[in-house]
Amino acid sequence: MRIVISSGHGQKIRGMRGDPVPPQIDEVDEARRVVPAVVAALRSMGHTVTEYHDNVSTTQSANLDWIISHHNNSGPHEIDCSVHFNAYDSQAHGVEVYYGSPKELAADISQAIAGAGHLYNRGAKSGSGLAFCSQTWAPSVLLEICFGDNTNDCNLYKQHFDAICSAIAGAMVGETPPPIPPGGPEPPERPERPENPYDTPVEQRPVLGYGDEGDDVTDLQRMLPRFEGEIDGDFGSITEAAVLDYQRTRGLDADGLVGQQTWSSLYAHAPPLPPPPPPPHMLSHKDQKAIKKIAEDSDVASYYWDDRGEAPLGYTQGMALAFAQSYRKLLVGHRAVVEMSQARRNSSYDALNVYREEYEDLGLSNEVAGPEVLLNLYSLMLGHGMRESSGKHCCGRDQSATNVESDTAEAGLMQTSFNAHAFSDPEFVDLMAEYSDPSNQGTCYLSAFEQEVSCDADDWSCYGSGQGYQFQLLCKECPSFAVESCALTLRNRADHYGPIIRGETELIEQAVDLFREVQHYVEENIEVA
Repeated sequence: MRIVISSGHGQKIRGMRGDPVPPQIDEVDEARRVVPAVVAALRSMGHTVTEYHDNVSTTQSANLDWIISHHNNSGPHEIDCSVHFNAYDSQAHGVEVYYGSPKELAADISQAIAGAGHLYNRGAKSGSGLAFCSQTWAPSVLLEICFGDNTNDCNLYKQHFDAICSAIAGAMVGETPPPIPPGGPEPPERPERPENPYDTPVEQRPVLGYGDEGDDVTDLQRMLPRFEGEIDGDFGSITEAAVLDYQRTRGLDADGLVGQQTWSSLYAHAPPLPPPPPPPHMLSHKDQKAIKKIAEDSDVASYYWDDRGEAPLGYTQGMALAFAQSYRKLLVGHRAVVEMSQARRNSSYDALNVYREEYEDLGLSNEVAGPEVLLNLYSLMLGHGMRESSGKHCCGRDQSATNVESDTAEAGLMQTSFNAHAFSDPEFVDLMAEYSDPSNQGTCYLSAFEQEVSCDADDWSCYGSGQGYQFQLLCKECPSFAVESCALTLRNRADHYGPIIRGETELIEQAVDLFREVQHYVEENIEVA
């Protein structure tokens, strides 16, 4: 097989650097370590490989042109591959592989890297929006091996570097390569293990994950509170579940990986966090009536949205009720609403940052976490829902799109799909559980959102099965859930929505005025326990 592989970015066009998050890996430097190791493994299996590294380009566009032209001018070959490292907010983690075609190859490589490196598998992603995947002629894959600004990812990558490179080569050609010789000296032997696991210095603890075995796993199992599995030194599914439960109850990153953060918590015997307060009960009939009246009398009720016209009255009233409910949740510390009300992040994944200039033009600030951010976010969502669904709570997926899998089919007011949950974990799935509870059905405000909206069979059709199917149905039957899950996604993965990235969503002063009046009503008339 003939393969062309290159390192992402260039010597003069640097990519991601994990600074200040340790261990501060540099994307260009690490990609230039990975590529030669993968090339060596492929050649050891008898395959013909061409290797490229850009040392000349001085701009991003020139760098992309250089890489793509070298791949396309390399003669007949079966695979184009580019090696990169991800970055986001130091919390996101795992491996993902973008593809031009075929998806199966990207999925195989992503799974192989995850298995070899004990990394979270984010899977195959469409690379239709990436120049490398869309403009190279051969079937292409762009590897995001791990998140270089996530400490656990970096530790796992360094620990399993040889296995990861070998796995990439093997998955690319469907073979098992010979082992790559270790790249460094053998680690020093640890002194005889103390009988008490807490006597081993915490800084000597390695990062552990599913599939690991040994004395450190045994100590972990002994140290986990209420661990109900067998103390056998095998990090299997029972141990992973116990780790995830421990991390969630201690306010740690719930990724199933035991790094220094989790070890330190175990050594400190950190007590469980108090459970989050239950969601406030639904708004009373009196309060609902008053808030719907505020919406009906607002200037935004008669606003003509670009390319959409006036909103259904039910949409404006329903959004006013949803905001009132979210605001009450914020006042009692509801975890998901606290997350969506964080101060603006300097990230292209945060819609408040994407629309920073529009907010500033209206004299609005999102620099301090709390009620003002929530109000501003809802103001953007009011326009977003009109752009995505024309205010129809029952809106199904775009019928011209091909995303009919349960996790990728869009649904509801905001046209969110279930795969967005990966970027707001665990708050997103917690919201889904909350609104799926029959006792909370009244907080959906479906009867309000239904006003002036008609739904046909195509609207109500959902796709696939499992959680993705349930998500689609819940978005349509419980519009408040669709709104709050969208709010999380707008803050953590704004590029999930095309209208946001293209600047098509309208942010208008009339929306701000509506939610400000609803906020005042809640503060003056509704007791918050």
